Amino acid sequence: MVAGGVVVVVALIGMLTGGGASTEAGATSTSTTTISAATTAATTTAATTTAATTTPTMTILESTTTGPTTTTTVQPDAIQAIETFVPEFAGMIAAGDVQGLFDTLHPAVLDAQDADLCKTYIEREILALVDYRLTGAVTGPVPTTFGSTTIDLYSGPVSFSYQGEAFDSTAAFGLVNGDARWFTTCR
Repeated sequence: MVAGGVVVVVALIGMLTGGGASTEAGATSTSTTTISAATTAATTTAATTTAATTTPTMTILESTTTGPTTTTTVQPDAIQAIETFVPEFAGMIAAGDVQGLFDTLHPAVLDAQDADLCKTYIEREILALVDYRLTGAVTGPVPTTFGSTTIDLYSGPVSFSYQGEAFDSTAAFGLVNGDARWFTTCR
């Protein structure tokens, strides 16, 4: 048994240090020896010789690694965001909230038009709208150039009253960081 342990140890040392063992594929030779206490030294020499001529085989397991994990921020559903925004927009009109209406203008409107003109327009015309509501499905997006900016434009049918007269129209919206914004031409 001692000789068998020595063969294994010598074979392992040979594999780790290169030990002159051949790297070619081939048959491996092994031998079983019965050992008595008197022949331990001779067997150790024989085991060393046997280990040096054996071709060790080793299975190398390939490690698998995964790449970095990516997290994607999911934008809220644009149509749902717009459908939620329209009643809020109507509430700002009813409350006379000029600043809230101005702050929810799409930035492309202010890139293309004068901010003071837009505030005056909101005060004069948008605050005069009554019963503003979405009356059908929101559609889009349609890439549209507004001023010098190309944006994804959504539209939806709306109805409202202006100076006592009922109107049906189409309103335009876009998203900014997932939040709905409205479009207009300030005049």
